[in-house]
Order: sequence, then C-alpha cells, then structure tokens
Amino acid sequence: MTVINRATLQNRCRNAVAGVKKDLASVTTITLNGVDYTPTTLMALLQSFIDLADATVTARGVWLLAVQKEAAIHDQIMVVLTALKAYVTQKFGPGAVDTQADFGFSPKKTVVKTLETKTNAATLAKATRAARHTMGSVQKKAVTGVLPAPEPVTPATTPTNPTPAATPQATATTKS
Repeated sequence: MTVINRATLQNRCRNAVAGVKKDLASVTTITLNGVDYTPTTLMALLQSFIDLADATVTARGVWLLAVQKEAAIHDQIMVVLTALKAYVTQKFGPGAVDTQADFGFSPKKTVVKTLETKTNAATLAKATRAARHTMGSVQKKAVTGVLPAPEPVTPATTPTNPTPAATPQATATTKS
C-alpha cells in the first residue's frame, strides 16, 4: 500500500464527498470491501477524516507556537534562577541547606581530592610541559633570540672595474 500524505488524502476525501453528493445521492446502499454504506454514512466517514486532519494541523500549529514561547523565555528563566540561588545563598549562607532546598536548590558540592590524585596531576602536568617545551612567563623572559651572522658583502662589478677575462694562457696551463 502506498503512503499518501495528509494533504493529498484530505483532498481526495473532499473530492469523494463531492462525488457522492453529486452522483451517488440516489443510491440506497454502497458496498465497499464487503461493508455496506449509505451515501450519508460514507460522507460522514470521509468528513470525519477531513475534520481530524484539520484538527491535527491546528494542534501542531498550537504546539509549535507553545514551543517557540517556551524557548523564548528559557534563557531569561535560567538567568533569574541563577541569580535567585546566589541571593538565597548570600542571604541565608551556604550552610542553610534546608532553606536552599525550599527553593529547589541543592548546595554546592565540594570535591575533595586525595593526596595521590594531586600528586599524579602534578606529575602529569610536569611531564606535559617537558614534552611540549612550554615555559612560564618568567622563563620566557630569559629566552632571547640570536641574530644570524651577516653574510660577507661582495663588491658589485661595475663598468669601470670589469672582471678579468680568462686568457688563453690560463686555459692552456690548466689543460695539462
């Protein structure tokens, strides 16, 4: 069976209702898949789908609008709740767990690290700094760059100071 979307099926039902009113109004019984319908009951069945589909579209629109309204106020509420928790903590103190619970707040959890965990973290940090060759701000100040040695400048040839041309004698002595 093929899947037909809601809008297409609604249009088909509307057309079928119009067709039953126009062409089958005088028929007493319409048998479809072994079920007997009168024109009135058939039109009522088709109209019930149209009405339910319309209600679905309306309900979806209402739901989408409600979701938009909720999303619009969500961030504002989060800011207000955070500020309210800070106010309650400041007014009654961080130890007033019962008062914070009245507002639905839980006390701030304190993480207690063991000595072994702290030692492992320091060792790992030191190894990471060594592997990445990272330095602190004081160590960076001690590092300075070294300029490369300047290359010797060769005199440029000018028309007044031509380069000596190779002489045939010089080439003759080198061939031996």
